[in-house]
Amino acid sequence: MNKKWKKMLIPASFIGVSVGLTYFLFRNEPDKEMLKEEKKTVDTPSRVIQKEVFLMADDGLPLALTVTQQTGQVPKAIVQIIHGILEHKDRYQDFANYLAENGYIVVTSDNRGHGESTNSSNPRGHMPSVERMIDDQVAITHFAKQQYPDLPVYLYGHSFGSILARNYLQEHDKDIDKLLLTGTVCYQKLAPVGLKLADFANRFVGEEQHSWILKKLSGYGETDKSWLTNDLEQIAKVNQDPKIIAGYDNIGVTTIWTADYGLKQIEKYACQNPDLPILSLSGADDVKITGGVKGLLDTKQTLAAIGYRQIEMIEFPNMKHEVLNEIENELIYQRILAFFEGD
Repeated sequence: MNKKWKKMLIPASFIGVSVGLTYFLFRNEPDKEMLKEEKKTVDTPSRVIQKEVFLMADDGLPLALTVTQQTGQVPKAIVQIIHGILEHKDRYQDFANYLAENGYIVVTSDNRGHGESTNSSNPRGHMPSVERMIDDQVAITHFAKQQYPDLPVYLYGHSFGSILARNYLQEHDKDIDKLLLTGTVCYQKLAPVGLKLADFANRFVGEEQHSWILKKLSGYGETDKSWLTNDLEQIAKVNQDPKIIAGYDNIGVTTIWTADYGLKQIEKYACQNPDLPILSLSGADDVKITGGVKGLLDTKQTLAAIGYRQIEMIEFPNMKHEVLNEIENELIYQRILAFFEGD
């Protein structure tokens, strides 16, 4: 082979290897059968009613809401709940019933790309941006305030919902009166790396594709659900739940990493409500998600650095990620109620 051909072959080989490696790392997972919509009838305690509402987002997506309240009494406050990754609002209905029995109006919603908050532009597993996810929650807050004026609003975020709730604070902390977090996700030092990989996948493979390596790095694709709770009955329910989604497209993973990265962008927090009471409840065995004692301390210090002055972090021994679904969840229910009832 002459020198001219060798010079041409080496760059061509390099390009071939690069293309092959890109395909291997960011190729789609095998297609999964689309989940079918299923309506579920929820048994409710006497005098507690549920109202299903579709709130139209400004881009035309109907956001699925459930408003739960007890009839015949003056409500104390509105509790707005943001659920975690892969799940949906119905998983919080038992807790919503409990709060309603104690005098609260509870607004749960399916996050965009989850449950029934979907359409052709926002299929399951599609979260286009952090800004869009926050705009949805702000719209829900405003809807609740319009429906029930003069009531305080308590925002509650679990897991990824705890990340969204903290990003919500950047410009909208004045719209709420208390913040509750459970399964409080810590800042991930790999967030910048995850963002770069996700950006690469979006550019060269496509935002609506499903990269297996992004799923692996994000950690949401685990089939073993034992990390969620000690209650085997609850784990069985998750495994059999047709509304639990399988994963996210590439832009959805980008949104997850961007939201986590936003926890440390202190300069973006206006902190217009520095005396906002903030309570975090976590399981002591949820170290992977919360970062344990070190991670929770970092979360508290970050909120304090932003300017918040009333922050309490509590760990419950022998509990895992979903403290609301733990065997001794009555302890969590009671602690949350005490937080809401307090001045």
